[in-house]
Amino acid sequence: MRIVALPNAHALAHVSRLLEIAKVLRQRGHEVLFAGHGKYLQVASWDDFATRELPYITVEQVVHAVRTQKLWELYREQELKGFIAAELALFAEYQPDLVLIDNRPTARTSADKAGLNSASVLNVHMSNYRSIPFFSYVQLAGKLRLPGLNLVDRLENRIENAVYDRLVMGGLNRVRRKMGLAPLYAYEHEEGNKLSFLADIPEFNPVTRLPEQVRYIGPMTWRNTLPAPSCLEHLQPDRPTAYFTLGSEGLEELVMQLGVLAERGIQVVVAAGAADLSQVQAPAGVFLEQYINTDLLLPHCDLVCCHGGNGTLYQALAHGLPCVVVATHAEQHYGGKRIQQLGLGRSTTLKQLRKQGMSSLVESVRQVLDTPDYRAAARALMPKVQAWNGAELAATALENLLAAGDG
Repeated sequence: MRIVALPNAHALAHVSRLLEIAKVLRQRGHEVLFAGHGKYLQVASWDDFATRELPYITVEQVVHAVRTQKLWELYREQELKGFIAAELALFAEYQPDLVLIDNRPTARTSADKAGLNSASVLNVHMSNYRSIPFFSYVQLAGKLRLPGLNLVDRLENRIENAVYDRLVMGGLNRVRRKMGLAPLYAYEHEEGNKLSFLADIPEFNPVTRLPEQVRYIGPMTWRNTLPAPSCLEHLQPDRPTAYFTLGSEGLEELVMQLGVLAERGIQVVVAAGAADLSQVQAPAGVFLEQYINTDLLLPHCDLVCCHGGNGTLYQALAHGLPCVVVATHAEQHYGGKRIQQLGLGRSTTLKQLRKQGMSSLVESVRQVLDTPDYRAAARALMPKVQAWNGAELAATALENLLAAGDG
């Protein structure tokens, strides 16, 4: 079986989820080619997969659109035509049996036009099946059990999906019509035409209903082969440790503020990613790393502080760790609000943090570490996160799909 994997390569999670499936498929004798545009496409090559550059939305467009919530600016009709043309040219050259997609909506349209089977990986909240809307009145009410809020949430979901369909995906549907394809509704553009895999668990991200071709496969996080972080040699097992992964924005200010936690006896590990650390001086007790093998680090940690992406949240929960979320846009805030609703930690936004000051983040971390109920809730959810083997489930479903077609 020959497969083209088309992720949104601006985000590590969208590449790494397809990468985990691709590893299993390769072990079973199948061939996978990764194609896309973004700094994380190279991650696939680290595991010796072939990669191909394809034009796509720039990272600057993505950051601006998601942080301003002007998502309709992402999918300009003329640009979409160019992306689809490039995808179709790749299909014609490579002759795949299947297209595997993660957060690249044009790929579904290209596969449909080429008459190819497609499958996708997506989050529940980026689907038409989520039961919790982005703006949830149940979450807003907190512990108050007001009558009718579940009904209001269902109506809110319908409104949100309708707005997304018209404002965000209207251009792509116009392109589909011009290509002789039927329009898709809202988040259907994120789905495959044969199979869609939800990289979630129902206990954390529930659904209202699921059609036969859509199924949970559980979280899929990056299983990299990076060495153990150097800070492990210096961490003291009798002191609490907090793991921070918040990107490079405001890194120097963050590191200085985290010295307050270190003064209170809390060890802090910061993943800087691609940020330049040469000018950053870490206080005693704060350890700076670039990229991290979390499977080796998190067993030594007591808390994770992150932006609220599904991948990092599930990494934390798989190790029974509570979270402090600092969301930069609505998708991340969705996960953060769910963390807070389930008693798994606390959540804020980057906008709120800038208004209140970095000291408020330090206080949230201290509070979560000092409150045993957060850790207990995370440990209670841990077996449900660990019970899934998403990459194996997805690979088997794809093999079955192709075998049924061959029959």
